[in-house]
Parts: sequence; structure tokens; C-alpha cells
Amino acid sequence: MNTPSKEQTALPTTAGAALRAMYSHPSPVILSALAVFFVGLRIWMGNWQWQDIIAPLIILLAWPFWEWAIHVFLLHFKPTTLFGKTFDLPLPQKHRQHHREPWDLSNIFIHLGVFPVVVPIIVALFYALMPNAALATGALAMFFLLALNYELTHFLAHINWCPPLSYYQRRVRLHRLHHFRNENLWWGVSMGMGDVILGTAPPVSDAERSPTVDNLHGLSR
Repeated sequence: MNTPSKEQTALPTTAGAALRAMYSHPSPVILSALAVFFVGLRIWMGNWQWQDIIAPLIILLAWPFWEWAIHVFLLHFKPTTLFGKTFDLPLPQKHRQHHREPWDLSNIFIHLGVFPVVVPIIVALFYALMPNAALATGALAMFFLLALNYELTHFLAHINWCPPLSYYQRRVRLHRLHHFRNENLWWGVSMGMGDVILGTAPPVSDAERSPTVDNLHGLSR
């Protein structure tokens, strides 16, 4: 990998510094609040049944593919020309900047504008599609816990500290391969099952370094 830049050497190197840096950004704060709210609400609702595990389990199993699809089809969306005009999206633009400057922490978290649009839709869908409110609440608790873990894992991959847990160390290593070896591989951030099943997690020795790994699609912006 490249020699550490001045920006990289200034990144958090301890657990305390990492926690302070992470929670200085709005996305982890919002996701933590949502996770605590729905976990607390589900506990308060009570009336536990064995079926309560089904919806969170489905969310957990689907999560790697959700991550994979968003990363592939949205964040790496290539600007398209239609009728002489170039069609692009703000989130892919921000993500291209993230690949150009992977140690800039301002570009690694979920964009604040996503929350007022996506969260109400997800909450409404869960309560509309689930058989009852308890199951929907449990599923939402799992969803936002996984989203918070996604933010944490992504954050850890872009700083100089990682907890001594093999799960996080492996996810950090694989995400850095996505950034510094081949941007078309290792799409999963917090989970890798999507990559394994969909064939985008080859042995590292089999993956050549991409010439556009830090310049997605060969674009300048």
C-alpha cells in the first residue's frame, strides 16, 4: 500500500480518539439514536414470541446483499449521457471523492440528506409489510443496529486504530483492498457474504491492481 500521507498520520490512533472523531459526525449519532429507540421500544412492547426472531434474522441474512447492491449500483454509478446531457447523482459524486481521498473523514459517513428521505420510507414499509407492530419494531431494531455497525466498520477502515477483534480486523483489511487494489472487488463493508456468493472476493493474489482504483471510472470528479 501507499506511504502514509500527512492526512493519514493525523487520524485517530486510540479507542477514545476514534470514538470522539466518529461521533463528531451526524450520521453515527442519528443511527445510534434510531437503534436505541427501536430496541427500547421493542423491549417496552413485550409480549415476546418465538416468531420475534424471524424478522431480525431475515434482515441479518439480507444485509450483505443490501450492502453489496447499494455499493455496486448506487455508489459506483457511472454518469450516463442521455440525449446529449450527462446524468449523474450526488451520492456517487461524493463516493468518487471518497475514493480519491480515502483518509478524508468528511466523506466516509452516510450523507445527512439520506436520512429524512430513506428512514421514513423504511419505517413505513416495515410497519406496512409486517404482520404486527412488534415484529416490525424488532426488524427495525436489527436494521438500525446493522446500519450503525456498517458506519463503525467503514470508519475503522479509514483510521489508524482498530479494536483487537478478528471480525473488524478482517473487514478493515478487505475494505482497504477495495480502495487500494481493485475497486470492482470486495464490495461488502461490514459483511462479506455477498462478495463470497456473488464472486467478488477472490484470493488477493489473483486480483490485479486496478489503474482506476482511486479514480472511479477514470473520471476526474
